[in-house]
Amino acid sequence: TPSVFASQRSLDPMPAPSSLDPVHQRIEEARNPVARQILRDATDFIAAARKAQPNAGEVLLPPPERPQSSDAAPPPPPFVPATAFEGRRDDYVFKSGGDGLGYYRDTAAAMRRAAPKAAPLTGPLSSGPMSGPLHTRWTFEQTPAEAMLLLRGLPPETKPKDVRLNATSKAVSLSVGGEAVLTNAKLHLPCDPDESDFTLHDVGDTRTLAVSLAKLRLPGAPPSWPALLETAEML
Repeated sequence: TPSVFASQRSLDPMPAPSSLDPVHQRIEEARNPVARQILRDATDFIAAARKAQPNAGEVLLPPPERPQSSDAAPPPPPFVPATAFEGRRDDYVFKSGGDGLGYYRDTAAAMRRAAPKAAPLTGPLSSGPMSGPLHTRWTFEQTPAEAMLLLRGLPPETKPKDVRLNATSKAVSLSVGGEAVLTNAKLHLPCDPDESDFTLHDVGDTRTLAVSLAKLRLPGAPPSWPALLETAEML
């Protein structure tokens, strides 16, 4: 009876979209709101292109915009609350501010960390005084992010344990093998002592000490230091 056939047809599974003929495939696609929006955008683009160039034989559609990947890491929060100091965090400073006590994002430190590190011992930077008292033969070099003190001609057996570096935001003390290089010397501009360090490099049969002082990006501060130390300390 008709009711039997109707019931039988209702149990038949619908064909999968991939098995539909081209006409029905387009009908199924037209039911998708995203596909309808893409079709409308393409139609508007073609109409505008033909109006601007009526003699054009064909119109090339722009490539579809790709959605941004959801795997991208979210930006670090500007503030992380903390009731007490929990240790150092890269690119954060612990203080009491407008949002209360905790870790505040230090954008200047983040920019310095992202800045490329210049190799201080290549090209003309690898040459300089090799003899004489240590406090007279250091030289000053710099990059946009760092102020560097270079001390050349050290004995090849010089080890990191022989170097004593004490840097504050406004002064620096340095000695090598018990010989003073700088003693509480006032810096020309402030640095970030937490981001300052030194390295030893082999240059021929000697070693060169490179002390890197991270510049503090203060409002109005020049990007280039005229000198490492205050003028009074250089006399």
